[in-house]
Order: sequence, then C-alpha cells, then structure tokens
Amino acid sequence: MPTNRELRTGLVAASERLREVDSPALATWIDTVLAPRGWAALRATDPEGTPGPNLQLLLSKTARDQIVAAAAAAGTTVTDDVNEGFRLVLAGEYSPRKPARARYGAAEKATLNVTPVLSLRQQVEERAGLSAANVAADFLMHKYKVGPYATGSADTLPVTGSVRNPQVPRAVRDQIRSRAKAAGRMVTDDVNEGFQKYLAGEFNPDAPVWSDTSDLVNLRINPNDDLYVQVASAKGLRPLQVAIAYLLHKYDVDPGASE
Repeated sequence: MPTNRELRTGLVAASERLREVDSPALATWIDTVLAPRGWAALRATDPEGTPGPNLQLLLSKTARDQIVAAAAAAGTTVTDDVNEGFRLVLAGEYSPRKPARARYGAAEKATLNVTPVLSLRQQVEERAGLSAANVAADFLMHKYKVGPYATGSADTLPVTGSVRNPQVPRAVRDQIRSRAKAAGRMVTDDVNEGFQKYLAGEFNPDAPVWSDTSDLVNLRINPNDDLYVQVASAKGLRPLQVAIAYLLHKYDVDPGASE
C-alpha cells in the first residue's frame, strides 16, 4: 500500500505519462483528483461514502459562525470535517467529550446542518456511546479551537464532573446561592473559576473556619474532575477547601454569617 506522498507522486507521474502518449483527456481526470478538494469530489462517488440524511448540530451561535468561517477559509466543508472526525473516532485517534450540561444564562444557541456518511454516523453511535450530533459538534469545536476548546473565550468554562458535597453553615450556603443567582452565575462555574485561579497562583486562600458548626448543610457542586485532581495534586489546601474559600471571597460572605 503506497503512502500518501507516494500516491500523489505516482498520480502526477501517470498524468505526465498520459500526456506523453497523447492522452490529455485521460490526464485531465487525474489532474482533477490532484487539484485542491479533488479528493472530496472523488470520495463523493464512493457508494459507501455518499452523504447520509441531515444531521442537526446544536452549538452556541458564536461557535457555529466561527466554525463555518474557519472551514470556508480552510477550503473544506463542515460535512467533510465531520466525516474526518468520525473516522478519527473509529480509528481510536480522537475521543469526544461528553457534552456539558446547559448553564443558566448560557450563550444563544444555533443549529448547524451537516450530511455525514450514514455508515460512519451509525458506527460512531455504536462505538462512542454518544449521539453522532454530540460527537460531530465536539470534533468541530476541537478542530477549530472554539467553544470549550478556545483559550479565553466566554464559552470556555470547563465541563462539570462528579458531585461533591462540602459542608458549610446553612446561612453561608444560602448567601452563596443567593448572590450567585443575583449575578446570573452557577456555583459550580465559580468553583471551576476558583480552581483555575488557584492553580495559576492568582488565588492563595486560607482554609475556611466556621465559628458555628451547629447547623452544617451540604453545598452541592460538581466541578470539573481534571481541575479537582490538579488542585488535589498541588499539595496545598484540599480542593473543597479551595472551592469554599473562593466562593466566600468572590461573594464577600462572612464565614460567621448568621440568618
């Protein structure tokens, strides 16, 4: 089996030879395949690679527009990109993330329609354990570094992870929740933010100390698991101590708060 480079070299040689033997029409067919996007035209003639039914992807409007623009600039189509992602998943070369749960005040959503190869779509759903739409959307955002894969984007808050239940005084929990709600925030997102600042050396807290422990309750959060492990490995405060300390700091809550 020739390599990609050998394949192109061989086809160029074949085209030149056909012209030498006065068969320019046949040489033109080879040149068409060698031209930019020629491979896509050839793939479209493959019975096993014909476009399947429409697949609708749900993305933030910003991510959708960025993906469409980036694909056009790269001289490809979004459907071809999705097929590429499906093949990488099936080859074990790409592992899609599970979609994050929608957050309060999340960005405006938009749809993106693609028509990937039906056989690839079916195989991906069987093997990946996720819907083809989720796999496709994740790969497109990963390929073009938008949404959760963009650096510094408004869409970059890490995905949620395992449920954690740090105990805090009831009055403290209630103040954190009410102030986060008033700010249009989710407490878990704030914890992720705090973990990132802690790991970057931008937040150096002391462990929270409660003046009254007679009425402790759970503050349910589910921060990103990778961030949680990184904080735990930093050999400083425990992750949940960092989480609560950051919430107290962010929302100016007194550890001795009362009803």
